[in-house]
Amino acid sequence: MPGRRFWILAASLSLTVATFAADPAKPVGKAGADQPNISAKTFASEEGGKVLVAMDGHLETKDASIDAHTIRFDYRTGIITGEGNVVYATKNLRIIGEKIEVDPGHDTILATNVRFGRAPLYFTADSLKIVKGDKTMRGLRMWNSEPEPLGMHLKIAEAAYVEAEDHLTLRSVTPHVAGIPFFNLPYYGQEGYRDIPYDLYLNTGSEDHLGRYLRTTFLMRQGPSLWVGGLFDVYGKSGLLVGPAFRYDNSKQPEGGIVWKGKFESGYINDRGDLLTDVYGRTPDRQRAFVLGEINGRTIDDVEIAGNIFGQTDPGVMRDFRPNLIRESGNPQANLEISSPYQGGYLSASLTAKTDNYQDIVQKLPEIRFDLPQQSIDESAWNRRSFVSFGYFSERPSADLPLANFQPATLASGAWSTARLDTYYGINRTFVLSDWLTFKPVAGVRATGWSEGINGTGTAAKVIAQTGFDLEGLATGSWDLQADKWGIDGLRHSIRPVLQYRVMPGADRDMGTLPLTQRAVSTSVLEEVDLADRLDPASTTDSQVVRFGLRNTVETRDAKVGTRELLRADVFADWRQGPTDAETGRSDLQCAISLTPAPWVSLSSGLRLPNGGGAPLESIQSLAFNSGDFWRTTVSWVELRDVTLARQLIWEGRVTLNSVYSLVAVLNYDALAGQTTYESVSLVQRIANSWELEYGVMQRLDPLNNGRSSLGFQLRARLFKF
Repeated sequence: MPGRRFWILAASLSLTVATFAADPAKPVGKAGADQPNISAKTFASEEGGKVLVAMDGHLETKDASIDAHTIRFDYRTGIITGEGNVVYATKNLRIIGEKIEVDPGHDTILATNVRFGRAPLYFTADSLKIVKGDKTMRGLRMWNSEPEPLGMHLKIAEAAYVEAEDHLTLRSVTPHVAGIPFFNLPYYGQEGYRDIPYDLYLNTGSEDHLGRYLRTTFLMRQGPSLWVGGLFDVYGKSGLLVGPAFRYDNSKQPEGGIVWKGKFESGYINDRGDLLTDVYGRTPDRQRAFVLGEINGRTIDDVEIAGNIFGQTDPGVMRDFRPNLIRESGNPQANLEISSPYQGGYLSASLTAKTDNYQDIVQKLPEIRFDLPQQSIDESAWNRRSFVSFGYFSERPSADLPLANFQPATLASGAWSTARLDTYYGINRTFVLSDWLTFKPVAGVRATGWSEGINGTGTAAKVIAQTGFDLEGLATGSWDLQADKWGIDGLRHSIRPVLQYRVMPGADRDMGTLPLTQRAVSTSVLEEVDLADRLDPASTTDSQVVRFGLRNTVETRDAKVGTRELLRADVFADWRQGPTDAETGRSDLQCAISLTPAPWVSLSSGLRLPNGGGAPLESIQSLAFNSGDFWRTTVSWVELRDVTLARQLIWEGRVTLNSVYSLVAVLNYDALAGQTTYESVSLVQRIANSWELEYGVMQRLDPLNNGRSSLGFQLRARLFKF
């Protein structure tokens, strides 16, 4: 769907007025001044020789020229009139019209039935008037590509730009798609003309659960940096969804040296349709809503502000009504972090809070932290690294982690809250043993205190020491291998073996009495090795850790990008000594492989192989082909055997049939359910080199959500190229 550059109104009008403002039309002559040069096929005179008439004439001055079937020049007033196939040209502006009148004495130009612009933007107007830099256009139409009835364009009754006030005014704005008008804005005004004044998202379709629907998001520019609008959706079975929306971006015009970027969207609906139970087996209320937003800021003193908020009344509201926003959301929570350089390090404050009544989240309310990055000790070869933080944390059972599961996961018998003081100081030094081997010894200590332990244990403290090393090698080789068919011009192979070792006395102390402010939430990645990088000392229980790793890269020269990666293969595994025999041993083997033997084909594989052998616990395989602009396809196989079971085949393909039509297809097959969960076929059509219209038919089945299924269609329109 068209996003921030949806309406050609904005961009094309911006370019038009920008052209006028950058190069005001120059009078071709002034009364009493040097007369312009006029050439013609034939000459005649009128009104007793006071008006010169040039047939098939060409008039030229230092600033502009006029070509027309008839040119009249009045010696008394200096007024120049051109009629019939008029072409008026300055250095940066070229107008084709039926008639033009230039009055140098009053600095005025009036043209009728005009056309101007250049590819891909063209403009037509009933009249164009320029008076001392102020421009007024009546009956204006703005086209993407050549003007034609089916082209996407905007019709504006009147457009005016006042140069002294730098103000643009539009009256009666009507966009047309494929020649059909479907919206009218009676009036619009803004300061300046360079930014796009509108942002519109449209999506329409049909679904069994929702009925026919129309989703819209509309934003209107209120100033140089602020856009304000809202969401307005119509669902045939569920009702209306409405809510505010805004976007702010002052990066082009920062105020006080602070650059801010932010966006916010919210929707509310009184859902009168059939309510489906959510993933927790609960039936949501009919009053359903969601919020989604983010903010980023930076000052000239390098103070950075970043935050986001995501909340919803029930886990299914966004899935039902705004599925396109799901990729932008995470766990429902509010986050805010502010950081600033301070005394050679960074001072930061962060906040994490729940925004729902069902998600499992450890809240930070807030945490203040000072980090001193690695730096030389008194300009010696030894380096130091340290941090200190103080925060208040809390967690309570939720629908996602009810009390029965909350106890074994957190070791707490109920909700807990605590203040925590956490500190670390460590030293290290890098020794370059040879051109291919580096050795870095590491030592440090981490001391942490809690105001309240779990299960009524009172105050608690934990001290963990750390000693160990990082050992990394590098070996390279190169060969002058040529294979034009595969786009290979020489080969370079790099191999980097990595060995990290840490022994951490005290890590296994006080288990079961300390609040876990950070728990492992993913088995797909290895935990941090270094004690200073671990987020929570309470969950650090390994007294020894060894990491083995191997990175392989094969590259070739590329005329366009310099170096092209042909092969990447990384393998990593840990050995950890935990507090019990069951928690001691080697981790799963993590493997990541990607192969791109030619620019038109790529293969990738991600594997998590269990300790002791056997089938992969996680396997993600992907194969992609593309022929440039003609066709492309991707096939992926995802298989999970740990925690969540899944076996899915995902296929996507696109074929460009000709310059107008393209065919797009998507298929998701769930081998556990024994059927497809999503399939769609869409025909994409270009209209007048302006828009893409996508007609789609889809079927969706959600076996995990009450077997919910739908068969529907969708129509999407988006700006093809601008």
